Amino acid sequence: MPSKTFLVNPTTTETKRRQSAWFVPTGLILLSLFPVVGGGVRLTELTGGAEITPQNERFFESPVPIFLHIVSVSVYSLLGAFQFVPSLRGRAWHRIAGRVLVPTGLLAAFSGLWLAYAYFLAIDGAVLLVVRLIIGLSMVVSIVLGLFYVLRMRDFLRHSAWMTRAYAIGAAAGTEALLIIGPEILSNPPDNTAQIIFTASAWVINLGVAEYVIHRRVRRGSHPGLSA
Repeated sequence: MPSKTFLVNPTTTETKRRQSAWFVPTGLILLSLFPVVGGGVRLTELTGGAEITPQNERFFESPVPIFLHIVSVSVYSLLGAFQFVPSLRGRAWHRIAGRVLVPTGLLAAFSGLWLAYAYFLAIDGAVLLVVRLIIGLSMVVSIVLGLFYVLRMRDFLRHSAWMTRAYAIGAAAGTEALLIIGPEILSNPPDNTAQIIFTASAWVINLGVAEYVIHRRVRRGSHPGLSA
């Protein structure tokens, strides 16, 4: 009995490959919409003359840090998602976007550290402050190491790994919102202990996913013919 030969249309295969390459950045953009939309609502309050309440009074008294944080986080989250498109890596886009992402990422981290201490310490307590300080500082360290490996050592694999970790940490706010949305829908907002758990869990989850992505990237780069 003659064997059947199945022909694969290379054009169809290439189209499917290009479409699948956008799954990750699309998911990251959707995840980023949680903090971006929330930040937009906060900015609308600050610029639209909303009623001052005990919950938002501190933002009206010193609006510059919260403004810088919201804008920098929004740019870093949305623009950074496109750095995970394979077709854009290694091109001028990747380098140009990186020059925007590094300062906005650092600004997002440092402004977040300032907000954690100046705005939320008295409300959320010292334990949650420590968690937020660890998260913010780990993001700063990841960005600095990513810069070091690309500028001083030309080690693009480690540069990519540390920048992936930095983005994962920056996107933890979206994961945290995703974890909290269930209790919020049930009209059961998390107390301080639950907030600590949600914040720390989002950080751990995102870093776990980042390490998985980095491990796969390194493993693919170890095979001939595949780019790191």
